Amino acid sequence: MKKEEPKGPVHSVGKAMELLELFFLWRKPMSLRQIAEATQYPKSTIHSLLSTLREYGVVVQEESGRYYLGARLYEYGCAAISSWDAPALAHQHLEMLAAKLDASTFISLPENDYVISFDRCTPNNGSGYQVFPEIGTRLPLHATAQGKLFLSFRPDAEVLRLLERVGMTQFTPHTITDPERFLAELRDIRRFGYAVEDGEYKVGLRTVAAPVYDYSGSVKYAVGTVGLFRRTASAEFQRAIDLTVAQARQLSAD
Repeated sequence: MKKEEPKGPVHSVGKAMELLELFFLWRKPMSLRQIAEATQYPKSTIHSLLSTLREYGVVVQEESGRYYLGARLYEYGCAAISSWDAPALAHQHLEMLAAKLDASTFISLPENDYVISFDRCTPNNGSGYQVFPEIGTRLPLHATAQGKLFLSFRPDAEVLRLLERVGMTQFTPHTITDPERFLAELRDIRRFGYAVEDGEYKVGLRTVAAPVYDYSGSVKYAVGTVGLFRRTASAEFQRAIDLTVAQARQLSAD
């Protein structure tokens, strides 16, 4: 008769994971005695577990006999990060934000001297005129909320060199074309933690963009909300700012 596979957690695997967790919390090499005192497992059990973990490179033993976490775990971590589907994850946040605000949302990333939105969500409420953010189109850095947001994380000298190279095309009467005024705007963005576009790329449209950070703490994307808001000083637009910033923070955490 074939023996049934055990159901539920495998105890030896669980014990091995407890050892890895112990090394993670301890943050320095541990002797067999220290491990035994911390886990209350027999030394023979610990030795067997460590021997197996050593074979797979997740634990290393010093010449002194102490054990610590191996570089193989770092490789696993890098592989896990590279497998995350950021666009799919981001779309869920765009949908939630669009539903809360009844406005269009998007996510963008910097591309050389431009910014590109690669996903969007427009609420399907059937009411009135809908704004559809441009997807896959190179948009100017100096005249969009998401572009200004990305520039705010660069040194002023670098920003000035970029503006001199690509120019500051005036798309509407509201487009900022003075470099010094533009740098002052970037300082405000750094202080407040979000960027606002007040009809600078297209007349009548107002946008807010907030940063999305990756695992290393670098700004990777910008989440934004765009619509026919009456004024940037209105309570309606302030609510868009608050919810967009909160959603971007949640996406960063995820």
